[in-house]
Amino acid sequence: MKKVGHFKHLALFVIAYMIYNDGIHTVTSMATIYGKEELGLGTPHLMVTLLLVQVVAIGGALIFSLIANRIGARRAVMVSLVLWSGVVIYGYFIQTATEFFILGMVVGIVLGGTQALSRSFYGAMIPEQASAEFYGFYSVFSKFSAIWGPTTFGVIKQITGSARLAIISLMVFFIVGLILLAFVNEEKAKTEKLAFDLEDDN
Repeated sequence: MKKVGHFKHLALFVIAYMIYNDGIHTVTSMATIYGKEELGLGTPHLMVTLLLVQVVAIGGALIFSLIANRIGARRAVMVSLVLWSGVVIYGYFIQTATEFFILGMVVGIVLGGTQALSRSFYGAMIPEQASAEFYGFYSVFSKFSAIWGPTTFGVIKQITGSARLAIISLMVFFIVGLILLAFVNEEKAKTEKLAFDLEDDN
């Protein structure tokens, strides 16, 4: 979409989002494989944990909305990416079903917060007159940000024979996303949005 090219900081955020969302998608989609193969957990344990993640995610969105009110959406997302890095590090070391449940709770908290704030932050940077078009663009990118993470996980697991090394390798997606997000300037993004709105009105 050509219009996005007029928004440097919005485009930078979208790239960052694609990268860290790829890591998030991989963690959530590979969790059952990890729990089954590395920890030897049965289906009941895995199903309860997945349900726990969905329930806790609601509270996570509320918690991170409060954090965003204090430090801003961009910084709140950055905090969540630090926590996601902690999630995969913790995941590397866990050994028991209890630890897996704890991991599920933490994933739920940061999952709800990251998803809600990313969409909110994106919405604050797009022009109102073309919001439907930009949200469509966001939706497309959300679907495409689920390729490299699973591929990375699968390749490393295949090469090393260890899902633990595969899961901790996903930290790269969160670190790169965090670095790119640090260069997104909210004020300049708002200026770009205002300039587009004024141009469109004329």
